[in-house]
Amino acid sequence: MSIIHILPEAVANKIAAGEVVERPASVVKELTENSLDADAGRVEVAVESGGKRLIRVTDDGCGMSHDDALLAFERHATSKIRSAEDLFEISTLGFRGEALPSIAAVSRLVLETRHVSEGAGTRIEFAGGRLRDVKEVAWAAGTEVEVRDLFFNTPARRKFLKSESTELGHIATLLTHYALAQPQKSFRLASLTNEILNVSPVSTHRERVYQVMGGQLLEQLVEIAPQERRMLVSAPAGYGEEAEPAEEAPIVRLSGFASRPEVQKLNRNHIYFFVNRRLVRDRLILHAITEAYRNILPAGVYPVALIFLELPATEVDVNVHPSKTEVRFRHSAFIHDFVRDSIRQALIAARPVAAFSLPRTSRSAGSGPAEDAEIAERLSEEPPLMGSAPAPQSARIEAAGRPGQAQRGSIRGADASTLPAAGAPHHSALPPNLRLSSPLPEPRTGTLPLEEAAPASYAPGAPEGGADADTLPLLAVVTSFHATCARWARSRTASSWPPTPKGCGSSTST
Repeated sequence: MSIIHILPEAVANKIAAGEVVERPASVVKELTENSLDADAGRVEVAVESGGKRLIRVTDDGCGMSHDDALLAFERHATSKIRSAEDLFEISTLGFRGEALPSIAAVSRLVLETRHVSEGAGTRIEFAGGRLRDVKEVAWAAGTEVEVRDLFFNTPARRKFLKSESTELGHIATLLTHYALAQPQKSFRLASLTNEILNVSPVSTHRERVYQVMGGQLLEQLVEIAPQERRMLVSAPAGYGEEAEPAEEAPIVRLSGFASRPEVQKLNRNHIYFFVNRRLVRDRLILHAITEAYRNILPAGVYPVALIFLELPATEVDVNVHPSKTEVRFRHSAFIHDFVRDSIRQALIAARPVAAFSLPRTSRSAGSGPAEDAEIAERLSEEPPLMGSAPAPQSARIEAAGRPGQAQRGSIRGADASTLPAAGAPHHSALPPNLRLSSPLPEPRTGTLPLEEAAPASYAPGAPEGGADADTLPLLAVVTSFHATCARWARSRTASSWPPTPKGCGSSTST
């Protein structure tokens, strides 16, 4: 006696429905995708008891004719594909033809529809997978599907449903995803007590993000400008001059948003990735987003990201999982690098950069470009300031010669016309290695006339009686510094630019 037998159709339908209809959100997903594939511009969803008691999806799409409406409840009946080759270039959200028969098998379902080319609509009623009624009705162009008492004939499945608020939350999240992916369409979700989602059509994803997530979150996101990249398709094996050229490389387009580094989440639930307007969960893309934030976010936290990827249908396989949330890419490494690089470039371009500007000082009366040019020419002839490269040996005090020699009015680098009107800097203003062991004498007020110019052997802080050979290099540096201060002071008398260096006065000299 054979122990293998064929299951009754009703049992087989319930088993098949278990793969498609997992919870009320699954029903909303399948019906919403059918509406979007019908080119609907408006999708409205109403629920009761978290979808357990009632789910109603209404759209203004193209609708169905009377014959198509009846055929739609046959398993694997679809208008999306016709052959096995079509599975490798799917451009619609649905394609298997399992949604309506699976939902009708575990609920009480009523469908009302009218095609734009027909004058009357069609009403079809199912209960537990059995056809109850078919009739013509007056109906606007479009389709409405009403699902009541979900899992009424499978109590074991019904008891696994969560609370009404939890199931409603799953439905709201699902509709939010479709609203983000389809900004040009209108979406509305309402329960018996309140309206949960209501977004009108907009032209950009940025406007839709503002509608759905609010302005506060939008300010924390960095927009990834729309960009495209051509795939690198290698030539076939044995490619030569007489061989057929490689196929034209397809173009991949990407846009979206990524959060700034200060936005950190404890899970990946805030990462949304859409492939051809289909929300998917893909480990490859999650890894690419994580790599983009490497060394930016600490381990264990995740960003907020919305990535929209558009590529030819032949480059992605969506027939991987019954829920159609997993995909396979034909060139996965290229997609991974494209997503990672796009996010990283957007974050680098948006990172804050400190801005500064030099304050503009007021000019004295009569100053202008001519005066500025004259000052610049003077400064170019000046010896280097403290901290610059040391002056050459020839720039030191040559007139000092040996200790005891004195030549009036012959200080190299500071003649009588450039003797400073500014006060001499205190020795503490010098670098530690150039400070004198004895303090500088207090500066005298006034200026030295030409005939009273200091002797060549004199320098501020030099011991009385002249400088010895050991102190000559130090005296040369100090004297050069005094000459520089004098030039700065003289320049300032003609214009308020440039500012006087620290340590240079305006009325004293030694």
